[in-house]
Amino acid sequence: MSTLAHTVERTIVLPAGPAEVWDAITDECLLGEWLADYVELDPREGGELRCRYEDGEERRGEVELVEEAERLAFHWQREGSGPSRVEFIVDAVAEGTRLRVIETSLAGPTMLAAAWAPRLRSLRLLLGRLVLA
Repeated sequence: MSTLAHTVERTIVLPAGPAEVWDAITDECLLGEWLADYVELDPREGGELRCRYEDGEERRGEVELVEEAERLAFHWQREGSGPSRVEFIVDAVAEGTRLRVIETSLAGPTMLAAAWAPRLRSLRLLLGRLVLA
């Protein structure tokens, strides 16, 4: 395993306003629809994060930074791997809201790059359903 930090950045434009996107990245119920099967999140600096997936994998972490409706950052890790830092940046754009996800890890590029694409597709679908409801 490399000892050098690796960063993966993904950007997606979502069909919703910044407030809806903020809710989708800070509300446990909504996170449970796109990030993991079960999510506990205290969206305050120092708050705890716990994500559990269908396959039994679990990640635990702590919220590092909250800039209301603009930026959320946390550290998390799963058992047997190194920690990573995830940052969500929310920006209003003409088409809706741009969400940037930046994850920095010592675990290497393969796992990080593969993990965010399906999650962000699920987030887009979720927000599309919420906007139409």
